[in-house]
Amino acid sequence: MRKALVITLFLVLLGACQSKRDNSSNVSQTPARPASTETPRQSGLPTDTQLRAAIERTYADAVVVDNTRSTQFIVGDFNGDNSEDIAIVVKPRKVSELNSEYVNWILEDVYHPQQVSRNVRSNDTLLAVIHGNEREGWRNDLARQTYLLKNAVGTDFTRQSLNQLKTSGENKALPQLRGDVIREKLNGSGGIIYWTGAKYAWHPVS
Repeated sequence: MRKALVITLFLVLLGACQSKRDNSSNVSQTPARPASTETPRQSGLPTDTQLRAAIERTYADAVVVDNTRSTQFIVGDFNGDNSEDIAIVVKPRKVSELNSEYVNWILEDVYHPQQVSRNVRSNDTLLAVIHGNEREGWRNDLARQTYLLKNAVGTDFTRQSLNQLKTSGENKALPQLRGDVIREKLNGSGGIIYWTGAKYAWHPVS
C-alpha cells in the first residue's frame, strides 16, 4: 500500500514538472514585442486652437491669425527636411516689436528682396512660415525656426509639390527647389514662394 502511494506521488510530481517545462517552452517561443520609440505622426488639418498655439509659441502676441482669409494656412515640407512645416496668414498686432532688431524670427520681403524689410505697417498682411521639428513637424514645441514674410500673401493661395511641378512641365524654368512651394498670384502675376536653402524668395511662373 505504501509502495503504491509513493509511486502515485512520484507520477504526480513528474506530471507537474513536465507541464511547467511545456509552459516555459511556449513562452520562450513567443518573441517579446519591443517598446516603440517613435513619436506618432500627427495627421489631419490643424484646428484654430493649434494655429493660435503655434503663433503664440513663436511670435507671442506680436501677430494674430488673419481670420478674414478664406485660406488661412498651408502645410507642406517647404525646406525639404521631411518634417511638416506650416505657413499661416497673420496680421500685425505690435508693429514696434515686428520692426525691432531683437526678435526670434527672420523678417523678409520676398517680392522686394533688396529693400530693407523692417518697415512693417499695421495694415500689412504677412505670412508666418514655421519650420517643423522631427516627426511632429510644426506642432512640436521645439519648432521655433520661423520666417515672417512681407508681400507674400496674394490670391489663388495653394501648395505644390516638386513632383506636381515636374508633371506640369514647368520645372525647366524654375530655380533649384528643395521642397514644396507656395503657388499664388502676387500683384496680378503668377509665381511661387520657395526655400533657397537660406531664405524664402519669389519666382514668377506663368
